[in-house]
Amino acid sequence: MKEIQYRTFSLDTHLKNKRHNVCQFELTFGCGLHCKHCYTECYNTPEYRKDELKTDEVKRILDRIFDEGILWLCFTGGDPLMREDFLEIYSYAKGKGFIITIFTSAYSLTEEIAQYLEKRPPFVVEVTLNGVTKDVYEAISQVQGSFDRVMNGVRSILSARIPLKIKTQVTTDNLVHLPQIKEFVEGFGLQFRPDDILYARLNGDVSPCSLRISPDQFMHLHNKVEEGGICGPTSSREHTNDLFRCAIAGRNCVYIDPHGKMFLCTLIREPSYNVLKDDIERISNRLLPLVHGKELTAGSQCYDCEAREYCLSCPGRALVETGAMDNPVTYYCELAKRAKKQTLV
Repeated sequence: MKEIQYRTFSLDTHLKNKRHNVCQFELTFGCGLHCKHCYTECYNTPEYRKDELKTDEVKRILDRIFDEGILWLCFTGGDPLMREDFLEIYSYAKGKGFIITIFTSAYSLTEEIAQYLEKRPPFVVEVTLNGVTKDVYEAISQVQGSFDRVMNGVRSILSARIPLKIKTQVTTDNLVHLPQIKEFVEGFGLQFRPDDILYARLNGDVSPCSLRISPDQFMHLHNKVEEGGICGPTSSREHTNDLFRCAIAGRNCVYIDPHGKMFLCTLIREPSYNVLKDDIERISNRLLPLVHGKELTAGSQCYDCEAREYCLSCPGRALVETGAMDNPVTYYCELAKRAKKQTLV
């Protein structure tokens, strides 16, 4: 029998599977950090965590995801490693054959977890690293001593040869330090992956938006980074008045929160349905009519906007920041105008 590398197999599977091929599963809202820009920080409290899924409930949901034919599984949060039963959950998912990605800060990565992942590695671990000095990192994480713990976690991942990606959330707190972060990340032979898109929090708290770099700084940064290395208005899209211009309509991803609720996308969480009580396909069929055929209302400021095809806003981003999915977000308006002007020069 011909052998095939795990990463090659998983990528081929992802490309061939056209429907419901990914599940983003938030195992907990808990995180050892309290980053100023985090859009889920509003739920990082004992009150919200007390009713999160129990181990057997997570396993039942994993069974349902597997029965749906989904193979790509992303454990995220919060920080999924913060759960005491993480290895039990991971082992169960691995045993079913899921191709697993783990999103973490590495703050809660223990030696036990690192050793287990070395023996049964995921497809990749993605660590967010927003500073490479104690002062910068902890100014963002707002947790004293977090920098040393995170760096130890990163070193453990590297020592165990676990597939690793490092990404950096760009804010006003670390913008001037990006060259240093880039040098540090590339020193490990990894790609520097900055992301300069910030959202309001899920409860409508817009304080993370104040940490956005200016539109001019955004464009300058984007122009300096190689294509594909940063999220930005690189080229225009077809001008339409469709409300949703994203992958939601393609039904390619299932989103589930720490309470077992399935919803449209990371930022649009209502309506939601309990996966433990209903079939994923039926839930999807209830959610999709909210997307298909929906257009901007004629009275919306975004309707027929001449720069809309360059705009990075979307219904989810607008919803958490303004309270309505078709409201304009001034920051994205300014970015779109600059992107259009740059393209026409």
